[in-house]
Amino acid sequence: MPRAIDAIEALKERLGREKGLPLQAVRLTPVDAKELHILESALGKVLPESYLQFITRHGLFSATDAHGGELARMLSPAEVLERHAWQKQFMEGGSFGDEEEDLEAARREAAVRARLVPFQYVSRYVSDFYCFDMGLRRAEGLLIFQAYHDDFDLASWLLAESPDVSACTFDFDEHLTWVLRECLNEGKWGR
Repeated sequence: MPRAIDAIEALKERLGREKGLPLQAVRLTPVDAKELHILESALGKVLPESYLQFITRHGLFSATDAHGGELARMLSPAEVLERHAWQKQFMEGGSFGDEEEDLEAARREAAVRARLVPFQYVSRYVSDFYCFDMGLRRAEGLLIFQAYHDDFDLASWLLAESPDVSACTFDFDEHLTWVLRECLNEGKWGR
């Protein structure tokens, strides 16, 4: 699989040559070193090295559709911290019920949500994000998956003995390649 930056650069060239693509532009916006330092200081050394290297070397990826609407955008370091804090508070407004088993389900969900680090929008209109799960790691990195605003059963999935992660990735380059494919209407994110 080609590196994500190579795929992004090839897509930029393609956008210059071809008309009628579902994308208008892809951008890489530099990340302020101070912001990156604040992010790393706040979260420690938990973020995947491939993600940190990508945003340090190349910047934050974004893509706009043929009408100028935002299709994909990586969050700035300040937004990552803001959305990570939001994930921790997500369940406070959740409605599980008052029974002891409902309260236990809410506690488990809150504990799982605290592990999530959103880093890119799936949909900015309803707080859906691609997230790193600091609780599930493989050699290639942290679990990357789509967390939706109305997911109330992430704990039952992520805390299972062997969670099914077949439609997810642990590889940041693979994630960005999947995002590009989806932006071009060449397939959905995931396998």
